[in-house]
Amino acid sequence: MLRDPTHIRNIVEQQDPKAINTHRYEQIFGSPKTTLRIYANKEVGPEERKAVAYAHFTLPDKYLTGTSLASIMDVYVSILSRSLHDKMFQVGFWTQIEDFWSFFQQVMTRCTMETLFGSAMYKDYPGLTKDYWKFNDDVESFMPGMPRPLTPAAYEKSRDRLHRGIERWLRKNHSGSEFAKISEEDPVWDEHKGSKFIQERDDVLAKTEGLDVKARVAEILSIMHGYVRLLASDSPVNSLL
Repeated sequence: MLRDPTHIRNIVEQQDPKAINTHRYEQIFGSPKTTLRIYANKEVGPEERKAVAYAHFTLPDKYLTGTSLASIMDVYVSILSRSLHDKMFQVGFWTQIEDFWSFFQQVMTRCTMETLFGSAMYKDYPGLTKDYWKFNDDVESFMPGMPRPLTPAAYEKSRDRLHRGIERWLRKNHSGSEFAKISEEDPVWDEHKGSKFIQERDDVLAKTEGLDVKARVAEILSIMHGYVRLLASDSPVNSLL
């Protein structure tokens, strides 16, 4: 219970979307403090501001709408079909599942992760799904704008595991100056590098001054958290549970 008017005013003032976003990147996704000034548009040049805006706003429109979205959904359907086939699902027959939510959570999460980041992500980080949902459970109590002493930090351990796994994948598959294959003749999805959306986004951030590999790891985690949660909450299957 907050009683001090100063605390209440501080929380209300932080309800600006950019302030909340910066707070989430610092507290939830673990962005280095040296990069937060870029997200907050403080003491940064026009090139850095332009690059971050392009990565956060232009690229989702470019890849996750229209024909580009249809192409990546074809990849998703192919991965999902393969996954169900591997689990002995057969057309025209019923398959009994003891824990439907757990099955849905595991299968849909993996298919979403593979679609975004490539199937090699699980070769480099086999515990990704388990670690992600532990992290998701741990951040349920997070409230943007709350003073740090009042914000539970149980998620930091699960977040740190995710950081280590994501960084291994980045260093192995997104290293060098020309790792992104995003020309028109390149495929929409790569087993090792992931979707063009992820490739170009990470490429832009990697070339932005002030954003090191730790900042890029936090950005990847923000994508995971946003799109996996969106799938789990908006799926028609979830409405039946």
